[in-house]
Amino acid sequence: MTRRAWYPALQILVAVLVLLFLGRYLAGNWAEIRHSGDALRIDAAPLAVATAIVLATYAMLIAAWRAVLLGWGERLPYADAARIWCLSNLARYLPGRVWQIAGMAAMAQRAGVSPWAAAGSAVVIQLLAIATGALVTAALAPSFGHPLLIGVAGGVTAAGAAVLAWPAPARLLARTLSRVTGRTMELRSVQGGPLALSAAITAAAWAAYGLALLYSVDGLVGRQSLDARAAIGVFTGSYLAGLINVFTPGGLGTREVILVNWLTGPLGPAAATVVTVGSRLLMTATEVLAALITLSLPTQSADGT
Repeated sequence: MTRRAWYPALQILVAVLVLLFLGRYLAGNWAEIRHSGDALRIDAAPLAVATAIVLATYAMLIAAWRAVLLGWGERLPYADAARIWCLSNLARYLPGRVWQIAGMAAMAQRAGVSPWAAAGSAVVIQLLAIATGALVTAALAPSFGHPLLIGVAGGVTAAGAAVLAWPAPARLLARTLSRVTGRTMELRSVQGGPLALSAAITAAAWAAYGLALLYSVDGLVGRQSLDARAAIGVFTGSYLAGLINVFTPGGLGTREVILVNWLTGPLGPAAATVVTVGSRLLMTATEVLAALITLSLPTQSADGT
């Protein structure tokens, strides 16, 4: 089937998938939303800023993925990388993290990336997100800013980088993933420079997500006693927990429980519920918007033709 025939069907599938997810999410939280309605104070300007920040964060994460590919000598045009990243990102709403990774790997391979690099980069970018997210959470999340925890998280991040940058640990990780998934997986070490760049971009993306949460608070319940440091730590910690929990689609429930618990202190229970639900809806809407935008981008092969 041609690209022209595939994309309308893909757009419909994306829309149905996300609408089902949002319907399920709203139905499960309707009681809390209704009882917290008095706290809602919608201001479009901060919400527009939050949306723009989230979209910019996606652009950063796409660049981080391309940096990993560059570390293996692979070239993927940004437009193709954006489309692959945004579409595979929607697979998070299917149970199990494997669908997102498998989708990214399959589409990257079709775009001309080597099979082993397509699969390996999808795994590496997830590992970097977890490692840098743990460090950001330990350093910035309320009640988590203990020097020992920061040191441990930093050690985990450094160890993860060592595994990805050195040949022997990378091969060991590949064998471990192959046993776990039941599929042969090749994972070569990434050049240090591109790997460090990808890690730095990923860490900055966590900070950007936190700033988007701060503007979401302003746009949904008005100005509150939540500073940027806390917002970054709170969002990163809750998102990271949902990312690690592979048994729920999109981290549904896990992220919300942690986020509303953390936000109840500075915002109060009603406002915390409004912000938690609103943040989920905003993130999902921007994921769909990004995917639809990238579907219209021209396709270009990895060799630039």
